[in-house]
Amino acid sequence: MTRLLTGLFLAWLAVSAHAAEVIPPAPKAFFNDAANVVPAPVARQLNETLAQFERDSSNQLLVAIYPKMQTDSSIEDYANRLFQAWGPGLKDKDNGAVLLVFIQDRKMRIEVGYGLEPRLTDAECFRIIEELKPHFRSGDYATGLTNAVTGMINATQGEYTGTGKTLAEQGDSSEGIIFFIVIAFIIFMAVFRFISQLRQIQRGVVFGPTGRYTLPDVAASSWWNTSSSWGSSGGSSWDSGSSFSGGGGSSGGGGASGDW
Repeated sequence: MTRLLTGLFLAWLAVSAHAAEVIPPAPKAFFNDAANVVPAPVARQLNETLAQFERDSSNQLLVAIYPKMQTDSSIEDYANRLFQAWGPGLKDKDNGAVLLVFIQDRKMRIEVGYGLEPRLTDAECFRIIEELKPHFRSGDYATGLTNAVTGMINATQGEYTGTGKTLAEQGDSSEGIIFFIVIAFIIFMAVFRFISQLRQIQRGVVFGPTGRYTLPDVAASSWWNTSSSWGSSGGSSWDSGSSFSGGGGSSGGGGASGDW
């Protein structure tokens, strides 16, 4: 009976602890600064650097900076649960890694996927963490994180080969094809209608609010000269190189933690 009550009590504690925990949604970018400690131009450059690294290597390296941890657990347990929820790295390679920084808690951790553990070892993660500390203590987060991103890339490059696109870009390609088909259809219908109206005008016949009537030859010619000067300008563009989409990778808890 005592064992049963003890087990129920421990289970209740575990449920209570996790009930108070908040797992942030998967980040939309490779470099994410929810604490606003890195200048925007630096953050954009680091985001593009990490995106390009996925194109080249298929490795998904993330940086996520938050004001504080939203859990009563250790940073090691919390980082592992975040990793499993976000799924960085390809499912068949587990080639993802996440650098987490919690400003108010003054804690950080690099969590590494199974597939990158031979390169981004615990010792290498510890070295990167140690080099971050003096920069963080002086408030120079931009330099520290730039060095950390460089260190993670140098440690993991050459392990796998990329496709030239991020997973997010590969997903966008099918949407882009559908978008192109829809736009092409709209343009085709507009041109078809324009040609039909043009033929009517060339015959001197148009349709107005009061019905069908015939244009004088001069008026029809003048209308054509004006309408034929139409053109198109501009276009649509979208950012296809900065978004993150997890591939379902897993982590066994490899990496290193530290505080400053």
